[in-house]
Amino acid sequence: MSVAERDRGIAAVGAEGATLRTYSIPRASASRGTPVWQVVLYVSPASCLAAAVLAVLLCFLAEFITARRPDIIRPLSGSLLAVWVLLVLAVTVIPDGPPAGRFDQIYWLPGEGLIYGTAGMGSNEISMILKQEAANAIMFAPIAILAYYALRNPSRLLVLAGCAAFSCAIELIQWLEQAGRTADVDDLTFNSLGAAFGLAAVTIASIAMTRRNLHARA
Repeated sequence: MSVAERDRGIAAVGAEGATLRTYSIPRASASRGTPVWQVVLYVSPASCLAAAVLAVLLCFLAEFITARRPDIIRPLSGSLLAVWVLLVLAVTVIPDGPPAGRFDQIYWLPGEGLIYGTAGMGSNEISMILKQEAANAIMFAPIAILAYYALRNPSRLLVLAGCAAFSCAIELIQWLEQAGRTADVDDLTFNSLGAAFGLAAVTIASIAMTRRNLHARA
């Protein structure tokens, strides 16, 4: 998310009843485009729970298709993965404006961006940042799930490593663009946590469907 976008998002939160400072926020993260920051406003415990339930249901659906039509699960998952990855790239690496002509700060230490990047902010501003990190996690769960079912010989560790590498590439591109974004290891952490949850959902669905099939044969 560019600095300007975050300012707009925080202003929108502040319009609901909080008086916010007018300074520019020095920390940015992985999203862009006017619709994106508006979506972040709707991130809540309820919407995160709904996303988690949908991820698990997606895994059960994939397991069902695998059992019934194993010939289509890989190409179907691969196609959906390509579409989702393109959407993620569209909201993370396409510049929102002209290059700033300088390299922005990089937060290398876990929690550094959340601690120092929120210094002097109000509760609504911090809430906006936390919602954005939750969105980072939600965004990567489908990538891990679809990548797992798209592989011929899926490995959860390989998928998790691939998701982490993809997140690193996004952060590097954002920094190199010099477009007002900040590379932050916290984004990588939450992206990876989202991917790990997606793989946990795969495991839950796989075990449940295996036990169901065993009971059906007994």
